[in-house]
Amino acid sequence: MKDRVFIGWSGSNKVAILVKKILEERNNYVCYIGGNADNNSHFASVGDTVLQQIKTCNQAIIIFQNRADGSVSNNLFFELGYVLSSYGTKKVHCVKRAAENVILPSDFDNSFVEPIVDDGSDQAFAEGIVEYFKGRQKMSINENKMMLINNRYRIHDMIIAHYSESGSKCSDYELAQYILFYMQAAHMFEDIPKVHEELFKFKQAHNFEFSSELALAVGIALNFFELVENIKVDPKTCDAYVDPEVYWRFYNACKLNSSQVEKDDVGIFNEWADMFINNHSNFGAMLLANNSSLDKSLRENAYQKTVELGLKTLESIEALERVAPCRENHDSEGFLSLIRAYAYRNLFVSEKFLGRIEAEDWLKKSLYEREKLKNNFMSGTIDTKLYSTFCMEYYLALVNYYDFTTEEINSFELYMRKKDINDFLTNLNNDMGRNAFITQIEAWCKKVG
Repeated sequence: MKDRVFIGWSGSNKVAILVKKILEERNNYVCYIGGNADNNSHFASVGDTVLQQIKTCNQAIIIFQNRADGSVSNNLFFELGYVLSSYGTKKVHCVKRAAENVILPSDFDNSFVEPIVDDGSDQAFAEGIVEYFKGRQKMSINENKMMLINNRYRIHDMIIAHYSESGSKCSDYELAQYILFYMQAAHMFEDIPKVHEELFKFKQAHNFEFSSELALAVGIALNFFELVENIKVDPKTCDAYVDPEVYWRFYNACKLNSSQVEKDDVGIFNEWADMFINNHSNFGAMLLANNSSLDKSLRENAYQKTVELGLKTLESIEALERVAPCRENHDSEGFLSLIRAYAYRNLFVSEKFLGRIEAEDWLKKSLYEREKLKNNFMSGTIDTKLYSTFCMEYYLALVNYYDFTTEEINSFELYMRKKDINDFLTNLNNDMGRNAFITQIEAWCKKVG
């Protein structure tokens, strides 16, 4: 089930009762009012102690109000310390009336406790507390996204726990972001069928409980999985492609998903959703364009669409790089670098087919990003499969560059590069199965002798 919220209070529990009512009736939370002062099972299970209540919950709202003697209850500070140690600061939400002179320790006042502006009524105060609480749910994922993908089992645990009796480990808003990275991890670790089934069952069981962001994230993932599971490989060119019917379903789903992204100045789920939708749309258009059975004019149109969507993807990446959470977590040197490399490669393939001189510039940019990823995430720092994939994609970009460039290549450089590539191919293990990219790299090595 959704998060359980412990509501601590001082002075009177009237506001706490109203907050509980709003959160449970309108927002699908389960709440426990600290201490159960009225011994009423409507507020909490009869006989519960405060510590039992806190252990049952995973978030807390602490309402600071003066008692009749003009001071805050000492018990509230005890409860505050306990929930902080249990849940962490992100899951503890302290409030007071903006107009009430509540005496607090200096470390709390004006920094830790949010003043809620209201009209003086308990109802308005409670409504303000709920709005503040809901805004605090829009947390960004505070870690490097590539390392999160590397440890994808943690996201799996969050999904399992989210509607369980043990209670969720994050808000719906946070889980929506985690779902997007879980989708990417499934793609990179090549276990899409398993994750596809997992997320489909998750949706079947809990779709009616999803927030709009969580519903959208799951929709984006399922749509992407269906596309990838219908990819074919041309035996002559080794190019991946999809049939028009597959692309048409995917295109319409992307269009619907894009219309459901809500602009939001508080959280950054919308920026992540935009980026993933644009990146997937770019990939899908290129897969259609790669279909050699299509009329040349249709393929040209599809490649032109790939160019437009590639540029749009780069704009989405730039938008994410401007927000503080991505800067603080160095996502530009990890996950966003990977997505940028994808976009650059798709731009290269498209511009090459269209006969444009910009193709080589995009190829060089893709090669640059691939080399950074290979060097930044060295063997031993991430899962060996991810590292092997980074190496494979780097060497693929490298052989594409040598095949395509008009620049003169030093013979010694070519010799050493070929040696590096052959060493990579020789050391391939179970972490990297045979695929079209490996075939292309091997074909280049045979061609250059």
